[in-house]
Amino acid sequence: MKTIAYFIDPLLEAPENTLENGFLETLVPLFNRLPEYRHIVLSGFADISWEENTPDRPELVVLEARSSLFISRTQRLKNSLKTWLDKEQPAVLVSFDKDMIADFSGKTALISSADNLLKDHKGRAWKKRPEKLPAWLAAQLISVPFEEDRQAILGFFPQLADTIRVQYPALQPPCPTISWSEQETLKIRHSGGRDYFLYAGPLHAEESMIHLLKAYSQLKKWLMTGMPLLLAGPSTESTGRLQELLKTYKYRADITVLADIDPMELQVLLAGTYLLNYPFQPGYPTWPLEWAISSGTPLVTTQHPLTNEICRTGAAYAAAGDIDAWAHQMMVLYKDETLRSKLIEKEQERYQELNQSLTLDRYAALLRQLSA
Repeated sequence: MKTIAYFIDPLLEAPENTLENGFLETLVPLFNRLPEYRHIVLSGFADISWEENTPDRPELVVLEARSSLFISRTQRLKNSLKTWLDKEQPAVLVSFDKDMIADFSGKTALISSADNLLKDHKGRAWKKRPEKLPAWLAAQLISVPFEEDRQAILGFFPQLADTIRVQYPALQPPCPTISWSEQETLKIRHSGGRDYFLYAGPLHAEESMIHLLKAYSQLKKWLMTGMPLLLAGPSTESTGRLQELLKTYKYRADITVLADIDPMELQVLLAGTYLLNYPFQPGYPTWPLEWAISSGTPLVTTQHPLTNEICRTGAAYAAAGDIDAWAHQMMVLYKDETLRSKLIEKEQERYQELNQSLTLDRYAALLRQLSA
């Protein structure tokens, strides 16, 4: 039986609701799609363990990285990985860490992004191709989430054209469906019994959030609507500043902030909203887009190559910072039921192409092909 080994330390260090965290939550379902292989999870963290209720737990190996005054922990861990690979000889090493690529007789699949790969050891983005070539060039397969990532890497290393695969990791579980009575109960609890607009995502006071509030103000002027706007999601360092700004906001009575709401409740809130607003910028999490697509919730988001790759025709778009355009998209989806229904249909079509199950099938196919 062939073996696939997975170095997962970056997944363990990733915050919740990131692409990396999505991989961590779906490792076991991925293993189950490759029953003909032996799966071994590798880590440099000595205290790592599987939860007792994890079904079909694979083997877990802790790599030793003994302390040394003269060798960095990364290099010690890489040496330990190389020793283990030479001894065990797995068919494939799957690494989520660009530094944990070791030369051995098997194949290596690196799952990362251009933002991570095209940086020096101090975390600074490259301005030109480095003289010393990075070790991750030895990977036989490099999987990145977006075409933009692929093009950025090829700008430095055009020889990788056949090595890089674009596979967006749509690994979020589907949002639950809710009944009419559940939706009414939700509205009574959070919006005074009224339909509501929703922002779902990290609660911050950055420019994109300010633009959303200004667009909501514009919509209120155009329509004189009493539909409230809920801002829900995990807190950030600037959540307090956002709440302070809202104290002077003209329509503050129609704004509700739900900080650190339970993710399951947030999914239900999203499934029941009239419209989701998500002003995306590079570096922002993409899980709100996945949730909207899976729940069939009408979505307005920022016009950007990355949002287009994820949502395609399953979203309404407005240019970043264009307050009138954003308010207009909200208005037409508020007033035009036909357009709203068509957008939901497009989301449902997109979900058939972009969902957790299909994504795991594709990763399984990539690994099976690589091991062959």
